[in-house]
Amino acid sequence: MKLSKNDLTVVQNLYLLQVDLLKFLESDLNDPEERKQARKQMKEFADLLKKADWRYMGGEDVLDSMQQMQGVIAEKINRKPATSSVRRIASTKPKAAPKKKAAKPVRKVAAKKTAKKVPKKKK
Repeated sequence: MKLSKNDLTVVQNLYLLQVDLLKFLESDLNDPEERKQARKQMKEFADLLKKADWRYMGGEDVLDSMQQMQGVIAEKINRKPATSSVRRIASTKPKAAPKKKAAKPVRKVAAKKTAKKVPKKKK
């Protein structure tokens, strides 16, 4: 395997962008300018990921983990930001269980007693 300076540069830039994207992943991304910057870096990361040779990265598993990270970050970037921290906190509170209605008391119905029919006497 011949080492190419261009391939090594692509991998190096990919790792640098990965660190930046991890910072975005840890932040809230509520600021529109920050979100725009994250999208720009995500696009550049995706382009470099297509160009990168897994042999220079340390193996296919490293490439797979970067592709998974790309999906997680893209999902976070595309989510709508919460408009306020109050809304975010309110949405995370567990909802109280609905109250159960009291069961209606069961009335016992006495079975009707049927009188035995007495056969008629013959004349």
